[in-house]
Amino acid sequence: MIRCPQQPFTVLNYFQQIGFTEAHIQLMVCRTPQILFSDINKTLKPKVEYFQRLGFDISELGKFLSSKSALLTSSLNKTLAPSVETIRNIGCNEKDLVKLLQRIGWILPSHKKIVRSVAFFQSYGIIGSQLLYLLKRQPLLFTKQESLLQNLVSRAVNLGFHVNSRMLVHAIVVVHGLSTEAFERRLKLNQIYGFSKEESLQMFRRAPYLLRSAEERVKFGFEFFLNEVMLPKSVLVQRPMILLYSMEDRVIPRYRILQLLISENLLKKNPSFVEMLEMREDTFLKKYILKFRHNAETLLMAYEVHRLEGFS
Repeated sequence: MIRCPQQPFTVLNYFQQIGFTEAHIQLMVCRTPQILFSDINKTLKPKVEYFQRLGFDISELGKFLSSKSALLTSSLNKTLAPSVETIRNIGCNEKDLVKLLQRIGWILPSHKKIVRSVAFFQSYGIIGSQLLYLLKRQPLLFTKQESLLQNLVSRAVNLGFHVNSRMLVHAIVVVHGLSTEAFERRLKLNQIYGFSKEESLQMFRRAPYLLRSAEERVKFGFEFFLNEVMLPKSVLVQRPMILLYSMEDRVIPRYRILQLLISENLLKKNPSFVEMLEMREDTFLKKYILKFRHNAETLLMAYEVHRLEGFS
């Protein structure tokens, strides 16, 4: 096929006319130069109009295609539109569709793999909002072979997660990219602080993302809760989520407020520190700072100071 030497200029002019910025056009052409030889009416315009119908305004679409310009070389009817329809059928509403596509739009050309992966996860009880969560967190999984997905599920089950449980999706997110060596290191870290293998597995099942937390962060959490707060190990086994809270913004400032309340004899009985940690910020402020009218200003100032100080 003989290409018209004027075609690239015609394509560039089209992108300019519809409102794409020069920066976005340059990125599109650099990433996918073949689009300069695309038929505007048959190839480019139908896709641009399709994404606009989905809810993209022209500014959003320019930014979207500047990083995912390869979509303009994929078939609209055979891959792009069917993939979007599959995502809609999972349960993504129109309001959130554009935002989701901005994050994971690069997978749209892999329609057959997306359909196969969706069916696979649904067979294990991962449906609706859980499936959307997995798609947002790990879109790459929806382009993988079924054998790899089966391996991930098997690893999750071996950790004690049950098929069809609501925690399975979180286990899959965690074990994807987690090597056997990294898992063994985390077990050894827990053992250093006195947790048995079974206790560690219980903690991971209740708070899977502990396995993805930085070792230094987990070590600091163990040191603080076990040696300063003097929590029994059994509490961390039962409520491991508290190890995922921000030490700087939440754990340490709230503990300092508890110490201050106790030292000032403002409490009739000492509350559960774990329950204090699990409270929403507004609830914590009302119950442990604003409630004490004559001391509220001092308590609030102390709380803010400890949040600013972080680890110190």
